[in-house]
Amino acid sequence: MNTIEPRQIFQAGETIFLEGEPGNCAYIIEKGRIDLFIVVDGKPVQISSINKGNLLGEMALLDDHFRTATAVATEPTELIVISRNYFSEKLKSADEFMLMLLNVMLERYGEMRARVENILSQQAIDQDKILIEQNSQDNKEFNVAQVQLENNLRNAFEQKHLELFYQPIISLVENKVVGCEALIRWRDPEKGLIPPDQFIGLSEETGLIIPIGLWIIEQACLDYKQFNQPETPLDFISINVSGRQFAESDLVENIEDIFQELQVNPQNIKFEITESILMSNPLVMINTLNELKKIGSQIALDDFGTGYSSFSYLHRFPIDSLKIDRSFTSTMQSNEKSFAIVKSLCTLANALNISVIAEGVELDWEKQQLIDFNADYGQGYFFAKPMPADEFSEFIQNWQV
Repeated sequence: MNTIEPRQIFQAGETIFLEGEPGNCAYIIEKGRIDLFIVVDGKPVQISSINKGNLLGEMALLDDHFRTATAVATEPTELIVISRNYFSEKLKSADEFMLMLLNVMLERYGEMRARVENILSQQAIDQDKILIEQNSQDNKEFNVAQVQLENNLRNAFEQKHLELFYQPIISLVENKVVGCEALIRWRDPEKGLIPPDQFIGLSEETGLIIPIGLWIIEQACLDYKQFNQPETPLDFISINVSGRQFAESDLVENIEDIFQELQVNPQNIKFEITESILMSNPLVMINTLNELKKIGSQIALDDFGTGYSSFSYLHRFPIDSLKIDRSFTSTMQSNEKSFAIVKSLCTLANALNISVIAEGVELDWEKQQLIDFNADYGQGYFFAKPMPADEFSEFIQNWQV
């Protein structure tokens, strides 16, 4: 099966595609300039010259026909490739209005091209005034950086450049490692580690979070089996799940398949969700969380206090753990309200038999105060930063010693 490189480079004078040949991709010009030609009465006629930020070749994807022009690089040119699969995925997610708009555009483009070719064949107008372009200059503001990032992320996933880091979760009273949180990282061969805030949002927008999310669950389960040894027992591993993942009707089924395939005890897997996800569709979320509980998994409410902050979550949803956001933990010493909020949350959670995990612990004072509040667990730089799996294995061995 032929594959398409995510980026292609052409030198001046090189042909990118020919009029009449099948089109299996479009391009965004990242650098350089391209001239477009059509053949009229056996002679090439230049119809446009486009540069950085322009889209070309998209008509072959829209109408599934042949290339309607020949494209030639007039200087060294770098192109971002938009594959047919990528375009099809975007088209599937488009609403009915956008699909209708595309159909109208295709019809008008076909009519316009027929009229212009007729005029050209009669040599009735000056070639310099021909305004046919595969992409309108007035509507060419493509976010090249975002498209490039998405292509890079897709390739990173396929080439296994994504990896999981783990941050330990400590029992405050016993002072031992009882769990960890799986955190995704992108290790780019050229740029190094790329933090998740630069690509997680994009993965959710594009739907890449679905395959990536399942990989995270599978890899975290595999790593947990390595971590959880007789000499270094771990009670649980926490895995973040996005709202986009919860929108998939087969999420729980896929998770259960992973558990069965890897022979992992679901009771050792804790899924973290945020308040905003809970409120996105409460009825669906209740059913999905109950299904996760039914197969034996635990549920943690992450970043509590930063969203809707409704205490009703704590009895409406099957929540096992409450994670206090770092913005409260880290300001307890300087902010009386943060101090009171953390204390109240610990008291309430204890009364409801919900364990408390305080995030963002960076000071010994914070640790001691959390112990006084009867918080169960702590997580933060005071204990350790997130680290690769092999370093985490070494960390828990040294900690136990």
